[in-house]
Amino acid sequence: MSRLNYIIHKMAQHQVDAFLIFDANNITYLSGFTGHAATALVCKEKSYLLTDYRYFEQAKNQCTDFSVVCRDRVNQSLAALVKELLSQHHVNQLAFETDHTSHGAWLNMAKLWPDVDCLAVSRWVEASRYIKSDIEIKAIQHAAQIADQALENLTSVIKPGVSERELAIELEYQMSVLGSEQTSFPTIMLAAERSALPHGIPSHKKLTHGDLLLIDFGAVINGYHSDMTRTFVLGKASQKQRDVYHIVLAAQQAALDALNEGIVGQELYLHAKNVLDQSPYAQFQGEGLGHGLGLDLHEFPFIGLGCDLKLHSNCVVTIEPGIYIPGWGGVRIEDDVYLSENGLISLTSFPKHLIEL
Repeated sequence: MSRLNYIIHKMAQHQVDAFLIFDANNITYLSGFTGHAATALVCKEKSYLLTDYRYFEQAKNQCTDFSVVCRDRVNQSLAALVKELLSQHHVNQLAFETDHTSHGAWLNMAKLWPDVDCLAVSRWVEASRYIKSDIEIKAIQHAAQIADQALENLTSVIKPGVSERELAIELEYQMSVLGSEQTSFPTIMLAAERSALPHGIPSHKKLTHGDLLLIDFGAVINGYHSDMTRTFVLGKASQKQRDVYHIVLAAQQAALDALNEGIVGQELYLHAKNVLDQSPYAQFQGEGLGHGLGLDLHEFPFIGLGCDLKLHSNCVVTIEPGIYIPGWGGVRIEDDVYLSENGLISLTSFPKHLIEL
């Protein structure tokens, strides 16, 4: 079933005549449009991409299954244009993405079509996105390969006296040179005790001998994200650093070994958690184990407590256990993986053994 037909089938299941889509990545997924200002309206008979003069020609070139409408932003509101189309298609029941519009904005729009019954729906498109096509997987793999090479290039400049911020800027530069469209997210580059901040911001702190260095980063190709974490030691690792590192590595491996067709996110998480629970550092383990990866950095399926979505072939996910000890430091190891016909495939390939720089 095509992506658009999946949505039309979803509409029929819920007995609605049209579906209004606001999220940019959901619009990209369904239509192919990669611009930054658009709304999509899917009706039973026809689908529309609503944009303005800035993206009109781009949208016409990218969208083959959608009729592209150029809205005059000065003389016509988005709500007025949607009203015209709803009337044209005799829409009585309209579904809309409640996760991607504010309550106030929706009320201001919907007051223009008071006779239409509106159904707030959540994650209709996202639920179809988590099983990736071969083309999507290749894009993520390409992004992961760029990240692998960029990190390899960075290792030659990691040394005492260089700051977290300087290294983060260099890593992002390397990814750009290698072809990344942008960073997946602001690079996390944290040294020494600051590595215990799971999502800390790089500072002007300079590296010193014996520091842990946690690096979490990703590249983007065709809108698809990679996401990898590696933790290094600057110089000779202490016994505690070695112990914590190998516990985290064992937890990740336990999850990778358990990843199979149909396993739910919570069950997979527990395989890693059981390893961490048996360690002396159980109280310092991070919550959750990973997430889906694609047009969004974090998307279905999620892996952690309460996550009941099943993982299937071609679900690309991160597996990223961690231990974070305040005042001492943290270790996280993260890879992007998916199940194929031939078993588990890792899209990230940078070495995972403890590297002393």
